[in-house]
Amino acid sequence: MQGSRRSVTSAEHLFFFLRRTRYWSVLAGVLALLTASARANDEATRVALDQRYVTGQFRIYYTREGAHAFTGQVPGAMSSEALVRQLGWQLQRGERFYREVIGLDSPLTSSRFNSVGAVDVHVLDMGEKLNGTASRVVRNYRYTHFHDPLPTLTITLARHWKPGNLTPEHEVFHLYQYGYTDFGNPWFFEGLALSLGGAFDPRGYQTAPLPRTIDEFRQLEARGSAASSFWSSVLLKCEPKCSVTWQGDRYTPTMGICGRGFIRAFFEELSKAGEKLAQHRGINAAHWPTRERRSAENHRWLYRGMARAIEQHCPIAEDTELDIFHSLLMQQSQPDA
Repeated sequence: MQGSRRSVTSAEHLFFFLRRTRYWSVLAGVLALLTASARANDEATRVALDQRYVTGQFRIYYTREGAHAFTGQVPGAMSSEALVRQLGWQLQRGERFYREVIGLDSPLTSSRFNSVGAVDVHVLDMGEKLNGTASRVVRNYRYTHFHDPLPTLTITLARHWKPGNLTPEHEVFHLYQYGYTDFGNPWFFEGLALSLGGAFDPRGYQTAPLPRTIDEFRQLEARGSAASSFWSSVLLKCEPKCSVTWQGDRYTPTMGICGRGFIRAFFEELSKAGEKLAQHRGINAAHWPTRERRSAENHRWLYRGMARAIEQHCPIAEDTELDIFHSLLMQQSQPDA
């Protein structure tokens, strides 16, 4: 007698479909990131951190023992105290570079965050997928072991961080981006932040050709953090007399960075564009919803801001590649592009 067969549910159909396609790995990655983020975002865990080190505007909270202690605490490794001092030094290095060398306004002096008195840095277990995050939400943590609450911005750093890893400088730059704008399209938000890591990386800045066609613009928009080489090229194109040394497709500036005027002008243009865009869409100019931050409709606003900054600070007439790129920027910044 032939046995009866159980019917396959719709959920199982979805499971087998995902398993047969690349979307299974994407879904698995998203779930892993959400789990890690939820683990680190537990406020009870944050306010229970029992050690603190303060340097400048940064208040670093950590613990020596338990699930959230630095993984560097193994025989022969640096102590938690030595690790946190190095972490503080790298945070300060990034902050001074963006403010003093590039000339950007500190997020703590911006109109967006004028109530903020400090940046709280939490060292937590974020799993193996994340190295750090920066939040634009102003918080006022009520710590169990410390009783001097302040409105703060938050950086979260993974407990597996090691000195020399540039996550601290990277996350500080995200706070600078938040100080000017809520544009969050990854090719801009992550790509530019990763590019500026070249200021602290002995390997310098990696370059790539600028987009020369519409198809190449679409590819740029999809590159996320890999767009860093594009930004590094724009910075050098905008200051061709910048003193650099080359090794292959990488350059190292004598002064740490090229194109400072372009960066300042670009951020100022994005600040103005963000206010207009928020009014156009009817959203809070000081805190866009996540879907708006990453909307594909943002691209033309980013391109327009970039084109205007290039016009102010970059030698378009002297560089054919830059001239072609600027013309395409203007074309892509139109509403029907």
